Amino acid sequence: MRVFYIALIALLISPLSWGGNMVFQFVNPNFGGNPNNGSFLLNEANAQNSYKDPNGYDFDASTPSPLDNFTSVIQSQLLGNLMGNISQGKPGRLVTKDFIVDVKNTDGRLTMNILDRTTGKSSTIEVDGLSSIKTN
Repeated sequence: MRVFYIALIALLISPLSWGGNMVFQFVNPNFGGNPNNGSFLLNEANAQNSYKDPNGYDFDASTPSPLDNFTSVIQSQLLGNLMGNISQGKPGRLVTKDFIVDVKNTDGRLTMNILDRTTGKSSTIEVDGLSSIKTN
């Protein structure tokens, strides 16, 4: 019987001796929690977010096709050739589906007129300091 009481007292006293102070700690790093929780909490919030902005940018639908990439590369090369001809004093014009570019060098001043064919807006870029090569 004595062993039973000693075992009962040991069971009642030991959990009390293990207890410590309860300390509250925030989980969210914005309120002083562990900064390593930030990316986890953001990913959880994004996974639960079902709202889609009607005016937002859709990243999935905007991947260009290989034909669009090829067209862009060709346009870049043609613009590069056009700008290379300017250093030799040759004016140039590039017409694409989207825009018209007129480039000329007048007495060391590079003038580039760009017309957006879809909206009708035009821009003019002028740069001074080129070598003044007479155009033919």
